[in-house]
Amino acid sequence: AADGPMPQTREHILLGRQVGIPAMVVFMNKVDQVDDPELLELVEMEIRELLSTYDFPGDDIPIIAGSALAAMEGRDPEIGEN
Repeated sequence: AADGPMPQTREHILLGRQVGIPAMVVFMNKVDQVDDPELLELVEMEIRELLSTYDFPGDDIPIIAGSALAAMEGRDPEIGEN
């Protein structure tokens, strides 16, 4: 999450547009490694702008914040509740 959208994020969004996927859900991973909520908000804004660039409804697409590793390990269950 702290690094913002990764290069493969752009590729996945572009590929989704090219093959006609009408909607998607975004999972913003590794939020457990970020202590600043404002940084997470900034990253979410960047993701929404990227989605809008490729003609997806960036303001409406659900973005789920979480940690795949924490989920697999069964720790920090409150991540992503807000």
